[in-house]
Amino acid sequence: MNYIERMEQEYIELVGRTENLYKGIKTLEGLTADELGLMYAQYYVMKIYEEALSNRISLAKELNKAI
Repeated sequence: MNYIERMEQEYIELVGRTENLYKGIKTLEGLTADELGLMYAQYYVMKIYEEALSNRISLAKELNKAI
């Protein structure tokens, strides 16, 4: 598995974890405001990480084509 494939696999796993966190935010009951706030903060950071990883994958593919 090359580094692009590893990043793509990581991206797939990250998207799944991010979706699970969002489902938890929407369905878990009895969470305090602090817990919800931290979960939302984690969610938004994970979304930023998704975007950065997606951009890295795109760039790596573009650079790989130039070789």
